[in-house]
Amino acid sequence: PFVVYGVVTGTSVGELFIGGIIPGVLMGAALMITSYLIAKYEGYRGDSKWVGFRQLLASFNDAKWAVLAPVIILGGIYGGIFTPTEAAVVAVVYAMAVGFFVYRELTPNLLYNALLDTIIINGVTTFMVGLSMAFANYLSMQQIPTKICNGLLALTTSKYLLLLFINAFLLVVSCLVDNIPACIILAPILLPVVTRLGIDPIHFGVFMTLNLAIGFVTPPYGPNIFVASAVAGIPMERMLRFLWPFIIALLAVLMVTTYVPATTMGLVNLIR
Repeated sequence: PFVVYGVVTGTSVGELFIGGIIPGVLMGAALMITSYLIAKYEGYRGDSKWVGFRQLLASFNDAKWAVLAPVIILGGIYGGIFTPTEAAVVAVVYAMAVGFFVYRELTPNLLYNALLDTIIINGVTTFMVGLSMAFANYLSMQQIPTKICNGLLALTTSKYLLLLFINAFLLVVSCLVDNIPACIILAPILLPVVTRLGIDPIHFGVFMTLNLAIGFVTPPYGPNIFVASAVAGIPMERMLRFLWPFIIALLAVLMVTTYVPATTMGLVNLIR
């Protein structure tokens, strides 16, 4: 989503990745705390036996090749070694080498299916990005963003209230539309509005992406719910009542990210 947002709005993808570090850590911490509180309340207990440092080190040793993938990708981008696009190529080559020769779980048939899925997704996304850029140019020529901006500012002059309206709108959209089409369509429309409020495009890109990410676990669309249902073999309706604590935790992180720009811009401003 960061790459798509960056392409559509002409924003630095590298800065978006850096801006997303602290919100990403906050999301992880919020979900961990929520899981802990639920486990305490429900009385869930795992295996009380301590595995020991030897087993712990063995697990890290088994996972080291897989863990190196995000380290190489993000380290290369942040270090200026390669662009996000080049990072994707490096990641693919690295994953193929590890899959074939280290873990030996990747087969020619699996590789073929992965390439086929990639071709389909890239084909669809490329057409959508092309159309969105044409649509953005049309909106600009017709001054639609200016009219929308003026309309929103006519409702209220409060920056914080407008951000609340935008967040509520994006949350509703994310429940019904996949994040990539939503980003492609809405980013060119909403970006002029938030820039009029003095919000940096990087900051907006991060909390917009967080908004749309919450839709992954929100009915009725929520693709992650369907995936979890299929993997666990549990009907989706049985899972719904367990979702709300996690959604509330993510909403809390969204509010902090939206109204505290330092969460996204603090690290970005250090490198500018």
